[in-house]
Amino acid sequence: MGGGCCNTRIGVALGKAKQYAVLTSDIVQSRQIEEFRRRRDQKLRSISKRHVEKKWILSEYAVTAWDEFEAILTLPRNLPSVILDLRRYFHPFALWIGVGIGNVTEPYKKPVNVFAGGEGFERAREALNRLKSKPRKTGALTSFMTGNAMLDLIANTVYDLQDTLLESISTKQWQTINVHMETNRQDLTAKKLKLNESTVSRNLRRGFWWQIQETRQTMEQLFEKLGADAQ
Repeated sequence: MGGGCCNTRIGVALGKAKQYAVLTSDIVQSRQIEEFRRRRDQKLRSISKRHVEKKWILSEYAVTAWDEFEAILTLPRNLPSVILDLRRYFHPFALWIGVGIGNVTEPYKKPVNVFAGGEGFERAREALNRLKSKPRKTGALTSFMTGNAMLDLIANTVYDLQDTLLESISTKQWQTINVHMETNRQDLTAKKLKLNESTVSRNLRRGFWWQIQETRQTMEQLFEKLGADAQ
């Protein structure tokens, strides 16, 4: 990236080619959502601004079809945080999320749906199509194709389990999780939501917050340790 800062560049070290993490998402059953385009754009504007400011994605999410959007991440280790943010910001909408890692052409031009292409996008598309075409026996909403068989096996297994839990989280539990992610303290979460701490604790437990948090932290480490970030 301009300025030579290696921390803002992504990679899986496969030969000499720079590797990028690409995320392609599809909003499930979009035709059944009232005022879908307005609500889609409202959510995307908000999440794009947040993720660009946090330097999790290279540029804003780009709509590629009526119910699909995509982005290139700054680092593969940001994937768990990006996925969690998309899930909570888009609730109650469900998302299929396909992730691909590979080479990308023109990653810094925007919008990415006009200028960018390559293996990362092809793998993300294949991962997404796999989700949409297979029966959802496990409730899977996330799929990875990284070019690393072991990483694919672990990531897909972990997220199959987490996605099954996500289906059981209520709106009230998501509200508690969202505030707790801002405060990182149950007493402050309770104060902000005007609840008692025991109710906050129960909402977090029933919303599987601790499992979600552990998954995010573990997968961030995994992407690093298996060489997903070339420095």
